[in-house]
Amino acid sequence: MKKSFSIFVAFAILALCLPVGFTSCSQMGLKNELSKYYQSEWSRLSDNFSVAHFKALILEYMNTMENCPYAVATERDAIAEKLAQEYCEQELFAALADIALPYMQEHVSVVDMKKVNATVKDEVLLASVVKIAGIMRNDFSALVNGCTGSAIADIVNGEEPPVPSLPDDIEAGYLPAVEKFYEVSGRKVIVENSYGAMNEMLRSGAPESQTLAENFFAYLSRVTPKLMCMAMHGKVDKGEIDGLIEVYSRPEFVNLRNANVEFSQEIANANEGVNELFRQWLKKQM
Repeated sequence: MKKSFSIFVAFAILALCLPVGFTSCSQMGLKNELSKYYQSEWSRLSDNFSVAHFKALILEYMNTMENCPYAVATERDAIAEKLAQEYCEQELFAALADIALPYMQEHVSVVDMKKVNATVKDEVLLASVVKIAGIMRNDFSALVNGCTGSAIADIVNGEEPPVPSLPDDIEAGYLPAVEKFYEVSGRKVIVENSYGAMNEMLRSGAPESQTLAENFFAYLSRVTPKLMCMAMHGKVDKGEIDGLIEVYSRPEFVNLRNANVEFSQEIANANEGVNELFRQWLKKQM
């Protein structure tokens, strides 16, 4: 029971640390704008598809080929690296746009995406996004890992894990901005949707594991903004957070957030869709 619960806790922590996240117009126009967005550094901060990902798929494919033309392992590695680089530079963005389009076109217009693409080129805003993404990967992740063990122990023992406390001035001035950022950026709903999906998966398991998971996810929901605050304070100015809140509150970013939330609910299928498009491309190259 505890092993099953621990596996789902690991997935929850991964979801928490992920950086984040119609007017009637032509599909092709929207697809082109989506492709431009996926090429932006802003978007790439949360992209799961790296050169290493596709290189691994290429090597796996070569290993299963009946007559692989590259017999030597070092030769295969070099060819796989070259092909993976080529795919990521030339094909990946269009593939991502293809997969995302059905989810986006219900919420986002070409005009919306043009405004988004103009905004994400802003170097000051991008610097803030990059900084926060790094903090979430490192400082925040370390805080979550640090409190997870004791929280699990408390929950298993039927006790309520303590919520971290903050100094009064931070609680009154900095925390509300972080909470607002957590919400308007779309991170909150995407993370909590992942909790719901994990709980749904646990319904076929032991009732005890499901109860433990539900209690743990509820605890993470309560403490996440405070842990974010602890990780970000002293590294990200409140003015930077307020600037991003203003951006994420713009109508075009609200529409994009709504689309991404819907997209995230089907992320497993979307990931497989990207991999399938890649496999089709790879067969033509080999």
